[in-house]
Amino acid sequence: MDPVKRNILDVALVEFANFGLEGTRIESIAAGTHTSKRMIYYHFGSKEGLYAAVLEYAYRSVREGEDLAPLKTLPPMEALERYISYAFHSFSRHPDFIRLSQQETLQGARFLKDLPSIQEMNRASLTMLEDIVRRGQADGSMRADIDPLNVYINYIGLCHYHISSRHNYSLQFNFDPTKPDNSASRLASICDMVLRYVRA
Repeated sequence: MDPVKRNILDVALVEFANFGLEGTRIESIAAGTHTSKRMIYYHFGSKEGLYAAVLEYAYRSVREGEDLAPLKTLPPMEALERYISYAFHSFSRHPDFIRLSQQETLQGARFLKDLPSIQEMNRASLTMLEDIVRRGQADGSMRADIDPLNVYINYIGLCHYHISSRHNYSLQFNFDPTKPDNSASRLASICDMVLRYVRA
């Protein structure tokens, strides 16, 4: 990717995550980049165009380095635990993605509706989970009555809630989920809950 565009996207991601589409100003983004307001419009056309590009960039970044192929050969329960771990660590590395996705949710997924590439990424992820669950049901390690979509929603919610609520937990309980011990404890707890839910 062009380094100028990447720089704009990185700065804009933080701004949109913190202030949403309406609250973000192009001037603020330009001030944090190595370029100008004019160049931002040159590359992205409008604030809305930049926001849409940031959404796609954020979704691709959070999946960067994700290699799901090995999951196909692991025993289903082990594959599910590894699958959850991928999401947990990726979300932990990209807290701005979590805030950005919340901003988009507050808008009723207004821009996601017009970004089929993101929809395809998410469907591919769900398809992998469906395969893991089907294999688990076939070998008897997972319950026959579970819906893969419920498993997906459960683990996604568990993997991002402590990040989205980090400041509340820090204030009320002096709990910082970014500390290694706390992070490891959260991951172990999430895996335990989801695996208990699916286990036959």
